[in-house]
Amino acid sequence: MIARRGKPFAGIRIGIVTLETAHDLAPGNVQHAASFPFPVLYRPVRGVDFALIARGDPTAREPILEAVRDLATMGAEIIAGACGSFGHYQREAAAAVDVPVCLSSLVQVPFLLAVLPARQRLGVIFARAATFTSLVKAACGITEAQERRLLVLEADRLPAFAPVMNDQERLNSPALEAELCALATAAQVAHPDIGGWLLQCSDLPPYARALARATGRPVWDMSVLIRHLHDAALPPDYTGCA
Repeated sequence: MIARRGKPFAGIRIGIVTLETAHDLAPGNVQHAASFPFPVLYRPVRGVDFALIARGDPTAREPILEAVRDLATMGAEIIAGACGSFGHYQREAAAAVDVPVCLSSLVQVPFLLAVLPARQRLGVIFARAATFTSLVKAACGITEAQERRLLVLEADRLPAFAPVMNDQERLNSPALEAELCALATAAQVAHPDIGGWLLQCSDLPPYARALARATGRPVWDMSVLIRHLHDAALPPDYTGCA
């Protein structure tokens, strides 16, 4: 197939907006390109740190929209975000370009609550629970009724998560996996109505398989969503199937 004219790249369907972070990145992390079985195109947001997007600061809006527009101009057919708190800007980013935009794994909440039995809740593990603001709920389409079916936990209180928030520390991936599994399994015991888990933080997908095994529940995250979005842009070829 021949790629469209007017684009500086071809064959890259997913563009990913990131922060200018410098911490260790484990495979499975959205910012680790080997997490995906297809090429991705990254665009850091200049001059914006986690503290700004964590509260939905309006000064971060234009740099984020600029990054989204750049990815669309470069040829990305679908644009994703590499931090759950980018969800504060979901609606504005989706309106800024003519391609689908999904800046946060939190956009899956309405869908996942529709999938789970009504008697069950969805556990959501944030980097910091304080980032689950009214702004991000509105931008990601999460209603008050849906919020009542969520159990919110945070990774920030786990000792092994500190290197994710501090670029000067080295990541101990096995320790973080063990701590996350302990956090989720304890919640599962206390709240047996949890039917599945969603990882808000894009640093947590490396541990999704371990979490699923530990809890016996499905785990959704941003890396899973990006693979889903890619399959929508390039559906499977069933030619030759019996």
